[in-house]
Amino acid sequence: MQIILAGGIENPILIDQYLQGVEVEVDAICDGEDILMPGIMEHIERAGVHSGDSIAVYPAWNLSGFVAQRIIGATRSIALELHTVGLVNIQYVIFHNEIYVIEANPRASRTIPYISKVTGVPMVDLAVRAMMGEKLSEMGYGTGLYKQSPYYAVKVPAFSFEKLQDVDTHLGPEMKSTGEALGIGSTLEEAMYKGLVAAGYGMRRDGGMFMTVCDADKAEAVDTARRYLSLGLSLYATPGTAQVLVNHGLSAAVVRREMVENMLSLGNIRYILSTSSKGRATDRVSVKIRRMALERAIPVFTSLDTANALANALISGYTQSSIELVDINHMRKERQSLRFIKMRGTGNDYIFFDCFDQPVISPSSLSVQLSDRRKSIGGEGIILIEPSSCADAYMRVFNADGSESQMAGNAIRCVAKYLYESGRVQDTCMTIQTKAGLRKLNLFLRDDIVVSVQVDMGMPIFTPSDIPVLLDGERAVNRVMRLAGEDRMVTCLSMGNPHVIQFVQDVSRVRLPVLGPAIENDRQFPERVNVSFATLLNRNVLKARVWERGIGETWGCGTGACAIAVAAVECGLCDKDTYITVRLIGGELVIRYTKDGHVFMSGDVRKDYMGVIEV
Repeated sequence: MQIILAGGIENPILIDQYLQGVEVEVDAICDGEDILMPGIMEHIERAGVHSGDSIAVYPAWNLSGFVAQRIIGATRSIALELHTVGLVNIQYVIFHNEIYVIEANPRASRTIPYISKVTGVPMVDLAVRAMMGEKLSEMGYGTGLYKQSPYYAVKVPAFSFEKLQDVDTHLGPEMKSTGEALGIGSTLEEAMYKGLVAAGYGMRRDGGMFMTVCDADKAEAVDTARRYLSLGLSLYATPGTAQVLVNHGLSAAVVRREMVENMLSLGNIRYILSTSSKGRATDRVSVKIRRMALERAIPVFTSLDTANALANALISGYTQSSIELVDINHMRKERQSLRFIKMRGTGNDYIFFDCFDQPVISPSSLSVQLSDRRKSIGGEGIILIEPSSCADAYMRVFNADGSESQMAGNAIRCVAKYLYESGRVQDTCMTIQTKAGLRKLNLFLRDDIVVSVQVDMGMPIFTPSDIPVLLDGERAVNRVMRLAGEDRMVTCLSMGNPHVIQFVQDVSRVRLPVLGPAIENDRQFPERVNVSFATLLNRNVLKARVWERGIGETWGCGTGACAIAVAAVECGLCDKDTYITVRLIGGELVIRYTKDGHVFMSGDVRKDYMGVIEV
């Protein structure tokens, strides 16, 4: 096997190019005859950044199978050629699918404790046993590449720049980090999010990003800017960088260098991307900008790769309330197989888990992972069907962002369908427990298949403090509120979940992708709110669109349809004790708001498929 030593490359142009390659790191144990590799770690930042200052990910996520196989072979050859007995650490650069060796160290590395915990391989113990004469083949862990852990692990460096005066925060070949944090998760995005939070990153999704990048990075920085724009952040940039962004159709406010300090003092900038590395003298403008940001506790990225990693973690949707709490001393050794059912009611689709005989660990984190429509099953969230001491079953609802809801009108009909058709409940009248209370359901069958379900949704709540909404008075009906920059006549009520409803002339023209998140997260709604806009077609038919908290615009929302119909009655647009049809994107729901104050909802239910997923 040909092994290329990166330090032996004499052409300075080629050296500069290979430093743009992917850096991977391998810790292995050698007994003089064979090796054991717990795994391959890949660095987020390219090879120009010291390994101690790079974010390292296990297992490597970006290597092709044949490159990984060549790394295993090269590691074995180097370890044996060096007559290593014990631990060895080797760092490689992968450039144009060729492997270059940066360094090979016959010793332990700082990553040994991390890789041992994550993989379950006691590397120090095995290395000592090898040094005492035992063979790896006799230790019970095999040789070659060890089986992959069911978790991703991300090691994020921590810095203490605020304690060092006049030191540039730009990352390069010399190591500057003073500590490390570890994030462990079922997905790369979750592990990355946890590692970044542990290392002190604020993980904000508001405000703006200031960009000033060198000419070599400008083209690639456009995609980075798009990521932060997609999160809702505003872009600010120095003239040269701003011009490149504008040329690619992105909106960026120009900030001249003499204005930077004032802009940073305003407190709206959440992140700074500054990649200029030509000259690190303290009087250079780029260095001054990075130091000003440090003094204001604003995260500064000096590598596009780090900025992209943080953006991807934010885009994934994880929050500190939805990540899995992993006990590092009792980690799973294998992936867990879960049986699921995909069902929908009026276009509102969820992933259902029967928890009568299978446990679901960390449902908040699992909901974020599985609701992704590109990378997983896809849905509005997950539903757990659990045993109940006071009803036929207990329904728990987790939205796509991992938050737990009190109630889901379309999902509860699907739960009833599953309970009947699976044989767990052999009655067309059943009671299901929710966080909003007990709900009674009547099932309608065709050829012993549940095709429709009516739910007694209980009584609406109008008291502002119980919805909750920050309004005075006894009822929140037909009230003027300042929302999304306008005074709006709205009705607020709870159907187990908080709702705000505005009636408009043409619901199709509402800019729901803009208004929905703005109103959902308005501070007047302490627990966020479901946002509905509706148009009255006649006294028995309403057309509506719903922005559901934690999900976004939904094809169907059961509690939303109930809230819209109730609001229409309370505002004098419809009549009590009549059948009101609410038309949503995914279909129609029939609502009856009775004179005694109860709300009944009827709608279709469908089972799309059943399956097993490994998590």
